[in-house]
Amino acid sequence: MDVSYPGSEASRPRRARQETTQAAAETVAEGGPLAGVLEFLCRTMEDESVDRVIACIHPLNEDATVFCDTAAPGLDRSYREATDGMLVSTLTGPCCYAASTRQTVVVPDVAADPKWVKFRAFADPLGIRSCWSTPIFSNEGNVLGTFAHYYFEPRDPSPRDERMIELFARAAAVAIERSRAEAALRALNETLEQRVQAETRERLQIWNVSQDLLVIAGLDGICLNVNPAWTVTLGWSEADLLGKSSQWLLHPDDRERSRAELDQLAKGHKTVRFENRLRASDGSYHWISWKAAPDRDRIYAMGRDITESKRAQDALSRAGAELARVSRVTALSALTASIAHEVNQPLSGIITNAETCLRMLDATPPNVDGARETARRTIRDGGRASDVIARLRALFSKREFALEPLDLNDAAREVIALFSNDFQRNRIRLHAELADDLPTVTGDRIQLQQVILNLLRNAADAMIDVADRPRELLIKTERESGDGVRLTVRDAGVGLSPQTLDSLFDAFYTTKSGGMGIGLFISRSIIERHHGRLWAEPNEGMPGASFSFSIPAGN
Repeated sequence: MDVSYPGSEASRPRRARQETTQAAAETVAEGGPLAGVLEFLCRTMEDESVDRVIACIHPLNEDATVFCDTAAPGLDRSYREATDGMLVSTLTGPCCYAASTRQTVVVPDVAADPKWVKFRAFADPLGIRSCWSTPIFSNEGNVLGTFAHYYFEPRDPSPRDERMIELFARAAAVAIERSRAEAALRALNETLEQRVQAETRERLQIWNVSQDLLVIAGLDGICLNVNPAWTVTLGWSEADLLGKSSQWLLHPDDRERSRAELDQLAKGHKTVRFENRLRASDGSYHWISWKAAPDRDRIYAMGRDITESKRAQDALSRAGAELARVSRVTALSALTASIAHEVNQPLSGIITNAETCLRMLDATPPNVDGARETARRTIRDGGRASDVIARLRALFSKREFALEPLDLNDAAREVIALFSNDFQRNRIRLHAELADDLPTVTGDRIQLQQVILNLLRNAADAMIDVADRPRELLIKTERESGDGVRLTVRDAGVGLSPQTLDSLFDAFYTTKSGGMGIGLFISRSIIERHHGRLWAEPNEGMPGASFSFSIPAGN
């Protein structure tokens, strides 16, 4: 004879049982607080059971070491308080064993099994005679908790019990995993929100305290937002700038180029760093170096005030030009003998020719033809003296950097002529190999001649103490690969050490006892102003060193 109690299988119609099961599935699917879902599953399991049963779900923490958030609606609150926080490793009951071994633990008769002595201390006061505990697994096979059933009479699970337990354990797994996923998502959202807030605060701080000019503009160049640095740097308030284009601030000479940069940004291209001048509220102009990038319908730009840097560059350029002039002037002492020789020769010729002319005219009868020829030689020698003076005045005059088409061979010949007597006095044999097909270059003739003169003087100085071999100096011009011209001065002097090569072109570095150390430094700056390069290297397989510079050919 079957015994039933309210809620048992025998006392309820089949449709009601199906509706209860469906309601349990819908509750899990809809989600909600985990405690409520698990308690609902326990009650539903209790309602669906044939015999009286108390169902309990014991979730584990994330690392599956401790029970937490026990759902046991059929037991006193003290049961939950006793099981929450229990370590799986204690192995004091069927639930601990099930979680630890990952296997279902069935205790048909608690009183008859000596293994569960400690568990009987909990079971006997409640009248519990049998216990089944089933692990709850995640989709990845991790233990999420246990599903326990306490019966009030000894019994083993039937096939129907096993199916019900499997069904509700899966439902509990879904609920626990969903709760964990939602908790992880909340934590992630909180972390992201905190990060966004932190980044927003950081950006706002950077926006407010940055000394660079920050601006957000539309693709049409209309200003949408500026930082306080605009007021500090240029004196303009936010109200002066918002809703306006930057054209009214730009220096007239910079408007077209800045408009081209803006057009590139509007097309979605990032700009390389560019510079322009903006008018301050006091009417002065500041040089600003910009970096900008587009983002959808906005342009974000950062500008740095480089006015002082520009002024320093201009001052350095003027100082370099002045140093070059001083260097040319200091060369006068070394060229005194050459100058005297170059000027004295034509002057002596003029005097001799004039005396000869007078004698021919005083003769009886006067030698008019001879006097005429002597006068011609006088004019020739006067022209030679004038040319020498003109070359010297040009070489040592103070003048601005001026570009003009020039023949590098002609420039080299003039320097050689000026320095030839010094070569003779120091027993230096000069060889000139000047290329016939050398293209014209565009440059400052006097400054390039200063470089050639400095290289020749250095080469001559390097051979002053050479006595065991000929003092030979080569000056050579040639085409470079591509579109360039090279001039090389090669000596047979003491040569260069690797340590010297590293510092050779530094300002105030010199290997001469009486040198200033600015000649090569200035020479390199002159060549770089001509978009070229100047370098030195030891001669391969022979004594001495070679100094070369190359510059682009003119258009």
